Amino acid sequence: MAAVDEFRELLLQHGVWANKPVPLYPYPGSPDYTKRWGQPDDRAWERAHDYYLTLYDQFSDIQDQRPVPLTGLELPMPVRQ
Repeated sequence: MAAVDEFRELLLQHGVWANKPVPLYPYPGSPDYTKRWGQPDDRAWERAHDYYLTLYDQFSDIQDQRPVPLTGLELPMPVRQ
């Protein structure tokens, strides 16, 4: 990772923006997902997302907030009057 950091710093010194690398997401169907949990099922995205949020506490240098668990995004919205 030191080589990546050094190269990124070199780019930044020359006015080229380069984001910090982020960990790979074990999306359903990827080799990493299949190795961990087998074939995807109805909870595949939730499982992968929960795992990712549990494993990492920093994501992108352009991201201010922590990602929300998918189950939190799937809750019904309150009805406005």
